[in-house]
Amino acid sequence: MIPLVNQEQFEALLNPANKNPQFVVVYFTATWCGPCSRLDKERIQNEVEGATWYKCDIDQNKYTLGYCGLKSVPSFCVIKNSKFLGKFSCSDTDAVIEMLNSTTK
Repeated sequence: MIPLVNQEQFEALLNPANKNPQFVVVYFTATWCGPCSRLDKERIQNEVEGATWYKCDIDQNKYTLGYCGLKSVPSFCVIKNSKFLGKFSCSDTDAVIEMLNSTTK
């Protein structure tokens, strides 16, 4: 996963003038988050095809989680073709895979 270290980096993903990946998933997490550590992130990445993954540690980048309208971790934000598609909070690996795959169809 590519570290998402600041708000400017996130906003660049929404700028169609940039040559952004077509399908981006931002994973919001924290080192102290128990549910985050229990997620099978490798399996999620393998079962959600075509995504470029960014990881936002909310202790290092405190702004972007709230900017996306999210309040807890683990959370996910989906961007496709520089457009914000959806967001959700979930700590169940199977449910995350299902939500991400359904969001991008």
